Amino acid sequence: MFTPERIYQAILVITQFIILLTFHEWGHAKSANMLGDPTARDQGRMSLNPAVHIDPIGTLFLPLIGSLFGGGFFGWAKPVPVNPYNLKNPRRDIMLIAAAGPFMNILLTFVIFGIIQILELTLNFKPYNSKTHLAIYQFLGTSAHISVFLAVFNMLPLFPLDGFSVVNGLLPERASRQFSKLAPYGMPILMGLIFLPYILPVPGPLRFLVLISGIIFDLIGKIVGVR
Repeated sequence: MFTPERIYQAILVITQFIILLTFHEWGHAKSANMLGDPTARDQGRMSLNPAVHIDPIGTLFLPLIGSLFGGGFFGWAKPVPVNPYNLKNPRRDIMLIAAAGPFMNILLTFVIFGIIQILELTLNFKPYNSKTHLAIYQFLGTSAHISVFLAVFNMLPLFPLDGFSVVNGLLPERASRQFSKLAPYGMPILMGLIFLPYILPVPGPLRFLVLISGIIFDLIGKIVGVR
């Protein structure tokens, strides 16, 4: 049953997801423009306005359904357009453009922990002080968790995730051509990783990503001085 509390929490998580995806996609668009391709900028995609990045199915519907039913969810934004013919070194530059999205999410995690640190130092901000403090702490903490997971998940070397282009750019040219042939299999493999635990009684392969995300989350917190 969808209680008001569950609906509220689902909407809150989706809001966080949209904000973090917006910065992720802006990172792609901004880096592409810096490397000589203004396609995303000319199409209005180099923007921090969430509306220009939202895909109705991937950004709203699927994440909302997943959140309401209490399971994990996955989603996506509208892909940022990139014209490789505008780039001086297409293979290298596409790698950098792809990496810019996850980089933004890691940077955002530092920013979120920085906000918590500032609140703690200036306002004696502690989650046990009041319900308001607890709600703010939970919101910021969840945002940081989602941001780290977005970075880790997107670095999987499977097309169409960012990690595919990053690995492709790092490989020698001959190996890169062979690796590119794996692109058509990326989405089926990705769907298998996501949905396999719901079909067969096996541990979810993506739990490993959750573990890595938790390690990075704690590390960033320690670096900033929050954890």
